[in-house]
Amino acid sequence: MKIKPSLRLYFLIVMIITGITTISIMSVVSFNYFINGLDFSIRKEMHTQAYQLPVSEGKPVKLNNFVITSTFDDLPESIKNNIDEKEMQVGELVKNVDGNLLFARPKAGYFAMKLDRNDEVRFVATSFFSGQERPHKDKLFPPFKYLVMIAFTAMVLFALVPYFILRKVTNPIESLMAWAKKLNKQQLTKPAPDFHYSELNSLAEIVKSSLQSVQASLEREQQFLGYASHELRTPIAITRTNTELLRKMIERGISTEKQLQVLDRIERASLNMTNLTETLLWLNRQTDKSIPLSAVSIGQLTQQLLGELHYLLNDKQVEIQVQTDDSELQLPAVLCRIIINNLIRNALQHTNEGKIVITQSGHQLIIHNQDLSENMVENDLGFGLGLELTNRLVKHYEWQYKNEATDNGHYVEINFI
Repeated sequence: MKIKPSLRLYFLIVMIITGITTISIMSVVSFNYFINGLDFSIRKEMHTQAYQLPVSEGKPVKLNNFVITSTFDDLPESIKNNIDEKEMQVGELVKNVDGNLLFARPKAGYFAMKLDRNDEVRFVATSFFSGQERPHKDKLFPPFKYLVMIAFTAMVLFALVPYFILRKVTNPIESLMAWAKKLNKQQLTKPAPDFHYSELNSLAEIVKSSLQSVQASLEREQQFLGYASHELRTPIAITRTNTELLRKMIERGISTEKQLQVLDRIERASLNMTNLTETLLWLNRQTDKSIPLSAVSIGQLTQQLLGELHYLLNDKQVEIQVQTDDSELQLPAVLCRIIINNLIRNALQHTNEGKIVITQSGHQLIIHNQDLSENMVENDLGFGLGLELTNRLVKHYEWQYKNEATDNGHYVEINFI
């Protein structure tokens, strides 16, 4: 069984590892600075003491625990036995420490420096701890062990502090989780509770806003399906009625011309249902699925759809002016057909007397209708489903789209780019 990772445990482990690593590095750095500080102090003191008194060969001078000579051979035997003269460079401190500075006090330490001022060479040396009895406390606790104890204490605190912080933080988080699980449509209308921390309150608002958006989307989908069922009801009824009529006309031997008129009505209703069904199927696909592109002539498609929908102008006094070209673009053909069909249908349905101007050039299509009749119906782009479909399709492909109401009609412009 796979164990799911815990964010709380992960955070705690990362904080402990980070703390231990940081404290360990800082402890080592502090120790190095401590040793370098001692070296600097001894070097500085040697520089100060070296030329305080005159020194001659064979006569070393002792001053404040330092031995000052003019030659290396005049230094004490303990220094000469532990310091190599060949290693000594002017102004450089040479040392030999007997013992491990990390975990115990050194048994002995020997320090020497060679100085040269105005061609007067001096050797300065000193030793520490050599032959000295150390107190019992120093045997138990070497100097660096204090630093180790402090580091260990800091590590423990670094482990405990995140633990208590996590306990303080996770309780409001668990409350947030419980609140989010119980959210429903009624609770989305109420203010979110206070979760003590501003970040959690912001997260709660984000969760609430997201669910409100989902709820609004569901309501729009329900409304959309309502439009669809309403719009499909008419062509279905036309198909059924004319099918029964055609059957009776065939049985009674009515003329072929009359039968073809009925058949035309059935075909138009079927075409309307096909367009609506294709659109609904596409809109309910996953967002990662796209419609393949193909060469589309917007002008030819506009002329074709205008011919298919020309029956909407029966018994109407409407003048139509059409201007198109033969340019082709790579576009989703099905969606272009649906959009142009909706726009032309809208113009034809809502113009009872007047003029419709359709202009197409390249990727641009303009439809401008003017209704001069007294019973002009005010409607944004016409029927509900046409508005919904057109807006959603255009928005999905981010095509440039303009729909403006004029004094006696509508001006619609769409750029398929």
